[in-house]
Formats: sequence, structure tokens, C-alpha cells
Amino acid sequence: MRKMARRRQPREFEILDVTDEIIRDYNGAETEEEDNETSDDHARASTSGRSNLIVGGRPRTANNTSSGYVSIQRAPVVDISSPTSQRQTENAVADLLYFSQNGQSHSSVDIDPALQVSMEAIPIDMITDYPYIDQMQAFTPEGISEDGIFLPGSAYHELHSTLRNHLIQETRSIAPTRSTTPHIEVESSGGVSLEETEVTIPIQEFQPSQTLLLSQQEECSLWKNYFDEIAPWLDKFDRDRHFQQIIPTMSKDNDHLRYSMLALSARQLELKHTLPTNRSLALYQEAIHMLLPHLPTRGTAVIATCVILCVLEMLSCSPKAWQRHLDGCASLMEAVGINGFVGGTEQALFWCFARMDICGGLISSVKTLIPICHWASKTLSIENDVELFKNAPTFEDWANYAVYLTAQVLDLLAASPTDPTRDEAKFRTRWLKLWKYISEWYQERPAPLHSIMTIPSSESSPFPTILYSNPAAMSGNQMHHAASILMLQNQPSTVRLGHASKPRSILWHARQCATAVDCW
Repeated sequence: MRKMARRRQPREFEILDVTDEIIRDYNGAETEEEDNETSDDHARASTSGRSNLIVGGRPRTANNTSSGYVSIQRAPVVDISSPTSQRQTENAVADLLYFSQNGQSHSSVDIDPALQVSMEAIPIDMITDYPYIDQMQAFTPEGISEDGIFLPGSAYHELHSTLRNHLIQETRSIAPTRSTTPHIEVESSGGVSLEETEVTIPIQEFQPSQTLLLSQQEECSLWKNYFDEIAPWLDKFDRDRHFQQIIPTMSKDNDHLRYSMLALSARQLELKHTLPTNRSLALYQEAIHMLLPHLPTRGTAVIATCVILCVLEMLSCSPKAWQRHLDGCASLMEAVGINGFVGGTEQALFWCFARMDICGGLISSVKTLIPICHWASKTLSIENDVELFKNAPTFEDWANYAVYLTAQVLDLLAASPTDPTRDEAKFRTRWLKLWKYISEWYQERPAPLHSIMTIPSSESSPFPTILYSNPAAMSGNQMHHAASILMLQNQPSTVRLGHASKPRSILWHARQCATAVDCW
């Protein structure tokens, strides 16, 4: 498309509507009857054109037919397309089908009717709770989708929309919230507890898939890939390795969690080896299929499933669309009351989600979805939050502190939709306080967060090479430098830092941030 856009356009041209022809050829079935009026319009368009329409770089020859369609003379084509370009073409056709048929999907994977939900189910006031959506563009100026496999009308897009809508509705329900739910209590009489039965969202009856999605060998291979490739990445800030050791054991009793983890593993392999998306899509659908009836329980396994599905979506969509793929899970975590100090599995889930939330905020220049005042002490006091981090026992907590400070920077710099104007005096006060904490983070780092060795820059290598001993040190220092760059770029003009707190240059922080070995 971009190459065609740069070509010299003829002085006079006519754009013909060939949507029907593309749909007909794509579906592989000839249309038996054509509307006479439409047929006449096509015939007139084909004969009255003042210039030839170029398709695929070749002029199109128009011949009148009884059906009114325009025939295309095609030269022999050698298929040199890659699997990636083939998927892009298929996605473009699916997108065209979606818009031409008022949103009806033509995906290769059938969506369970019970999973289909209309946006009409969500009141308008719910949508307005997420003002950043209006700032995002699903398509580039050239018309190319930036949302990866989550194209409008695709099976992935419909499944994601269904889950997101149910999550938002669930958090608006009257069901009680709680701080933690390690498991669902089952009464001895065979019934279930009140918390599990209070379903406020009308959900149709769900039946598990009758088709075997994976053989035992395939499932074993996906689990091995999860343990070898994915879990260490998710456990970067967690010495207890919840994603490696704890959460997989929960999947034995929670099929939705099991399928979400397998779907994530399958999707990672598809991206790594440029494979078709059929397997991850089937597992993704099954995970959502089994998750929706359990949403009202708000249990730890439910939240783990939502977080893992968010990771899958982050791997598959445009970074500019990340927050749209995170907001449903964020609303659920807020409703449940999970934060960075609840302990156990839910704390690990929070920080995994928080890192995705931070990345989405940095890319889109917006505040985090979970308000920073809910990350730690919930007292609206940064002093109380900082005290919690400084008293935490592990160096991984100090790395999480860097994530928290970066979220504070976003909260300071991102304009509020309700108050776009900035009070310079308040901004200056907040900036100075936050800069003090950011500087102290670097000066007071525990030993495991220091680098093991550094190779200075040279004429042949303008950037230094920095080696850390653990993933938390890598990412924690990277977060610190990113936060420092943003703060220095937005330093109030009236602020003059003293010699003791004189910062290093933005360029120095940029070099450190960009070259830390194995950063995420």
C-alpha cells in the first residue's frame, strides 16, 4: 500500500467500488443473483472510466459481462509471499469483509454464540470512564491496522471484546469485593458458597468443547515451552517464582487458567517461528469460554487467567493499543482490592500487570489504568507509600519501587482529562518531591541492584556495556533511567537543583537505559 501511495497518480482517475468482487472471490462462491440496478452501475463504471485502475502494478482490462462485473486479465504470478505477508493479506480481507457487511465476522474459527456480546450491553457512561480510548488510532494515516491479529471483525477481536465487556460489567455489579480469595469454598452439602452463586451478569449456559484441542504430546510441548521461555520472563521481579511454581499448580483445578497458559505458550511459539494462529486462537477461545461463568467469584485463579490473557494480547497487538487490552483486567483488580503489598500470588499478579500498565502508559503518554494512589498504602500519601517500599525485605521490592516511581512520573506529567490545565506551583512542588525520591532510589540501591561490571564507551563503541546479575536489577535500573529522562525533560524552568542533587545529563541516562544487558 505504501509503495503504491508513492507512485505518481494520473491526472484524472476514478476509484471503482470492487468490494463485491473481492468478497465473492474470497468466499469462493459465485453470486447467483445480482441486483439489476447494481449491475448496471458496475457496467457503466467499467466503460466510462477515464483511466485504467492499477491493480497489483498491472493495468486492468475491462470487459462487459452479463453480470456487470469487470474481468481482470492476470499475468502468471510466482508465489514468493512469506507466512507473515499472507496473514497480513488475510487480515486485510477480513477487515474489508467486516466493514462491508456492517461488522459481520468471517473468521476461519467459529466463535461460540455464547461468547458473542454486543457493545449495547455496556452503558455509555462505562465507556467514558476510559477517555484515553478517544486518543488512540486503530489505524495509521495510511489505513494500515496497528492492532496486530486483533483486527476489527477477526475472531481474536470478537473474543477480546467479549471478555473486556464482561469484565467491565462485572466490576460495576453489586457483588461484594474482597481483599484476597485464595480459593472457592464448597459447602459440605454439595452446594457452593454465596460468593460463587451471586451472578449479576446474565451469562448463557456454557458447555466445554467437545473437540480435543490438543494431544497429550502437544500439551506437554506447550507446557515445556511455558516453563522454559515464558515463566522466567514473568517472574523477573519475583524470587518466589509464582508463575513458574505456584500458578501452574492452580491450573489443575481451574481449566480456564490451564487453557490461558497453554494459549500464551502457543502464541509465543507462533510469533517465534512465524506459524499460523489457529492453535492459539482455539485455546484463547476455550479459556474465555470457561472463564466467563467464574468471573463473579473474583478468585485468585480468575485474576491469574485475566493477567495471563493480557500478556498474550500484549504479545499480539500494537503497543499503542495496549491500554485498550488492559483496562478490563485493571478494573477487576481494582474492584478486588489487589495492590503491591497484599502478599502471595496476588501480589505477584499485581506487579506483572503493573509493568504492562507502565509500558502502555509510557507509549501512549497517559496515566496508568490503576491509579497510583491504589498501588501501595491506599492513603493518597506518597510518603506512606515510600515508607512501605523502604521497609520491604527484598531487593526485588526495591525494583518494584522503581516501577512505582515511574508510575508516579506518569501521574505527574500526563494531563488529566477533567483538568487539562496545570497549576505551575503545585507541579513544581510535586516535581521536586518526586525527583528527591528518584535520586534516593539510585543512591540507596541494595547491592544486588548494582552492576557487576561496566565496559566504558569508546571510539568503536559509543555506548557502554553494563552487566547485571539478575533480571530485577536489569529492569529496575532501566525503569529508573526512563523515569529520570522524563523528569529532566519536564523540569520546571524555575527549579535550580543544588550541587548535592545535581543530576546527570539526559544523554547519560539514555545511554544507561538503552544498553543494560537483557533489559525488558
